Amino acid sequence: MLVLMLGGLFVTTLLGEDRSASASAYPDRPPDAEAAPIGTPPDVRKPSNEFAFMRTQDGSSDPVTYDPCVPIHILVDPRTSVDDGMRLLEEALDEMQDATGLAFVVDGLTDDPRPSEGTIAAADGGPLPARVAWSDPGTDESLEGGVAGTGGSVSVKRDGHWWFITGTILLDGPQLAEILTGPRGWQAARAVVMHELGHLVGLNHVETPGQLMQPEGDESLTTWGDGDLTGLAALGRGKCVNY
Repeated sequence: MLVLMLGGLFVTTLLGEDRSASASAYPDRPPDAEAAPIGTPPDVRKPSNEFAFMRTQDGSSDPVTYDPCVPIHILVDPRTSVDDGMRLLEEALDEMQDATGLAFVVDGLTDDPRPSEGTIAAADGGPLPARVAWSDPGTDESLEGGVAGTGGSVSVKRDGHWWFITGTILLDGPQLAEILTGPRGWQAARAVVMHELGHLVGLNHVETPGQLMQPEGDESLTTWGDGDLTGLAALGRGKCVNY
């Protein structure tokens, strides 16, 4: 049985309290922001408490979320991408959009260096697009030790409330290429991307069988569990930013 290490190390670095971006640097209102949430998370058929949030609001159990009135834009660095890597990402994003109601827009490919840690604003002043980077352990030490991917987002406080603004996912291209050769290759590789997208939008690891957000997975676990779905639905019900 193929065991996958599904990392959250990069999340810890980005979301530590001393790493949150300054409120004075909050991005401008993006041009595609809506007046109301773009989508609605579904009702969960079997709600479960087997989930954990990456970060909660000060003094509350409410999660830090992305602004549901704004699409989450994504740039892809394809350096070590597997064959059909864009389709793999798009399928994982469809699963995430269905589970959260959040909107995602893939802006295209990039070979630009990743922005420095904590950067949240693009050159036009709006939110920096999230980055999905196909990498390898030789380039990113967080992928060492068999970790198939890492992910996380930067949080910023505005008007007493925290929001995620942008984030980064790292995917170990050579390891996912090996996973694709397995008996459930495509589904297992897509599950790795789904797991890291879970970190991006705010889910943490749970030590619960049957949940995709376990820190260790295998090729037989390829869909969201009830706890995953409960947490993702909550992450899709965040507040819209009042610009």
